[in-house]
Amino acid sequence: MENTAHGYTEAPVVYRPEPMPSHPVEALPFLSPVPIPGAVEARTADGRTVWVYATAPAGAEPATPPAAPSTVPAWAKTAALLMTAASASLALAAYALRVFAEAAAVLAAALVLLAKIAFVLALVVALVAAVVKSRRSGGAQTATATATATAGLFGRAKATATATITTR
Repeated sequence: MENTAHGYTEAPVVYRPEPMPSHPVEALPFLSPVPIPGAVEARTADGRTVWVYATAPAGAEPATPPAAPSTVPAWAKTAALLMTAASASLALAAYALRVFAEAAAVLAAALVLLAKIAFVLALVVALVAAVVKSRRSGGAQTATATATATAGLFGRAKATATATITTR
């Protein structure tokens, strides 16, 4: 089988050498003549290049490299993180305020328009009420009242009263 990505013509073979007397079996590396994901390149004693995928022996602690001295103090890193969060919060607040200001301007314009409409409607209703009232009670009105009283055979009295009301 041909591996066109790396130019090898043979099939990849995983080698597992025999255990050495001083090393436990778990510590033996896996060797391959072709690259393996996660493996490191190494040279054998006879000069061949192989890729080693080694496992640590049981119970062995993995070696951690010493931490490099930090050139930036911790308080500066904390301040930088807080400043980033604060500036992002302020930017969002400014955007929200801009949107709110535009909405408040539209709301104020709508309220002014409603007030103008209510004022015009009040004037129209007052005018209609005045016209209806003047038509209903317009001109002069006259009222007449007559009263007759009798007393005995020959006593008789008659009274008439007339009232006129003029409205404007």
